[in-house]
Amino acid sequence: MKFKNLTHKILRPRPSAFISQQLDRFLGQIKPRPFFTDYIINAYNTNAKKRISKNSLTLSVLTDTHAKAVASASYYGLNGARHIVEANKACDDLPIDLNVNLGDMIDGSDKPEISRGLLEFAVENYQNSKHSFYVLEGNHDENDKYDEHRFISSASFNRDDYYQLVTKKVFDQPEISRLNSVSKIGWFDKGSVRVIFLNTSDIPYILNGNTKKYDFKKVRGVREQQLEDLITVLEKTVDKRVVVFGHANLISPSGRSALNFNGDLVQKVFTSFNNKESGLLKNELTGDFGVNLHYDFNDTGISQISNYICGHMHYEKYYKVGGINHIILNCSALMGKKHGLTTDYNKKWDRRYNEVSELAGYFIDIDPDKMLLQIFGYGSATRYVSFEI
Repeated sequence: MKFKNLTHKILRPRPSAFISQQLDRFLGQIKPRPFFTDYIINAYNTNAKKRISKNSLTLSVLTDTHAKAVASASYYGLNGARHIVEANKACDDLPIDLNVNLGDMIDGSDKPEISRGLLEFAVENYQNSKHSFYVLEGNHDENDKYDEHRFISSASFNRDDYYQLVTKKVFDQPEISRLNSVSKIGWFDKGSVRVIFLNTSDIPYILNGNTKKYDFKKVRGVREQQLEDLITVLEKTVDKRVVVFGHANLISPSGRSALNFNGDLVQKVFTSFNNKESGLLKNELTGDFGVNLHYDFNDTGISQISNYICGHMHYEKYYKVGGINHIILNCSALMGKKHGLTTDYNKKWDRRYNEVSELAGYFIDIDPDKMLLQIFGYGSATRYVSFEI
């Protein structure tokens, strides 16, 4: 037993005293600013409240917060974690059903002990808020950006780090449904509305020596087991209005896969579900991303998947493929106009620290009575757009 405990400590060392102090100093700076919480509450009350009915499902949504242990006034930094704290604080006083983060909660470029601390801090804030929450895994959340930049010879996150810090705590909530203890598909119901959460960073953790076979930051995909679970959930979805959320965009406007693996197969599942079809879902791959599955959506009543909503691209865009609206939301993280990686979309917003343009967030309302999905943006986000469900 002593040998096992020692091995555990070697694999997952405790942060040094210096790093612990550094982390505490960073986290101590993350406090909500009353101006921003008041602004978010006012955005809901003036823009969203009058359009929302009692039977609808309402979400507070952030994506791509890219929290990083830097006090940056023009780019990624502690502002991302602060946006989570401020949105959750504001929503404690609002009739929200679920707080959602669509992934890339951290930038993944800090020392692993600090990145773990930022993830833990953010999840604890979601846990301490008054509403249930769902956090999706983004391609930055496995800390591979740190591995890339440091050219280190071993993976900085262990296999289950993200699961233990984030996913397990999401699924510990009784309000969040899950097929089984290993499924990566989750869902949340309210009346005749169902929201399903899909993991687009479903990449196997395989080591070649000490380095990962796949770079989570660069590779996005959905594996057979998750597709099988998605099919199972949808086969049992009867007379529901369904909206699916993920981190990364699944397909391009032309219908080609936007994931490295199987985005087009997810789209095929969506359209087959809407058409009440049965058949075979298959690709030409073998190994890690091969797929060969049967589906039968004949007994799902009037259920329809109307919209897929994601982040990842750091801009806003809407397009329709095969009857499904694909909706991309802007990043919450501050992107100053003079930074090389800042998208043209965010340059046009001219985002500035301590001004409302610093953040970007959304209230998303799914109304089964009006048959409408409404998106109310604030900060560097479109104020209103709606889609049929």
